[in-house]
Amino acid sequence: MKRNLVNLVLIIAVGLLVGGCAGGTKSDTHTIGVILFAPTLEPTYTGFKQGMTDLGYVEGKNVTYIYGGPTDSIDKLDGVAQELVKADVDLILSISTPATLAAKKATADNGIPVVFVPLTDPVGAGVVSSLTQPGGNITGVTFGLQEVRRLEWLQRLVPDAKRVFIIYNPNEGNAKLALKMVNETAPGLGLEIIVREAPTPEDVTAALADLPEDIDALYLLPDSQTESKWAEILAAANARNLPTSVANVGRVNDGALYTYAMKLDLGGKQAAGLADQILKGVKPADLPVEMTEFFLALNLKEARTIGLTISDEILSQADTIIR
Repeated sequence: MKRNLVNLVLIIAVGLLVGGCAGGTKSDTHTIGVILFAPTLEPTYTGFKQGMTDLGYVEGKNVTYIYGGPTDSIDKLDGVAQELVKADVDLILSISTPATLAAKKATADNGIPVVFVPLTDPVGAGVVSSLTQPGGNITGVTFGLQEVRRLEWLQRLVPDAKRVFIIYNPNEGNAKLALKMVNETAPGLGLEIIVREAPTPEDVTAALADLPEDIDALYLLPDSQTESKWAEILAAANARNLPTSVANVGRVNDGALYTYAMKLDLGGKQAAGLADQILKGVKPADLPVEMTEFFLALNLKEARTIGLTISDEILSQADTIIR
């Protein structure tokens, strides 16, 4: 009887020891690599981390993030993605379409799960097979195309606007799809779209130096390259008192007049929910791509700068107002 009791104590002790060791294994701790293009998208990563914290992931305890900051050039994204693969991460968070394409390429042979946010058109970009059945090792969050409502808001905010200037990168899939929708929507709103192609950053600078005299607004498509020249775009717009419409809510904080778009931090939190399911064993292929909500954001400081008055009725509908 005494020997049996001793054996039972030994078994329990060994079980506790094994269990304690298992608690520190990779199955209970996770490493997430982050690839992010363009600093203005960084609130997405902040929202993702907050979402993971809300779900019980504590940095330094059961989750580690590998993130070297925003990548300032599309040409560098492939290298960043390959470094994350070499680090043997459990999941890659890719922020923006260029970053996601780099992550897709880097994980093609190893199957590391990828969660993307925010993408305009993940199917058209070739990231997933469909929104409901992504297939492969990738899923994420899309904000779709808000161009119809965004153009409607331009008409409401600047009712005298008739000619809208767009600097367009023909090599950007998101921009091509957005421009198609803009061209379909504009005639019904009484707007004429003037397009200047700019396949390189230098072309953007050249387009700004040669703005048509008779345009009434600048309209930016979801295009990472063109957006990277934001400081030049805003300076050119303010020099002519032109209202600016952007696809990225972060640019409203930086001086754009308005956007109708997703909130980056909320998109990040939404992506955290998908990451949580994947880390718990669900395959990305079985997780449909999720859609975010859109919000109106206005910059009253910019409105004053260009001499535009915004009615209280419109202000009451804005989710975010920069004063």
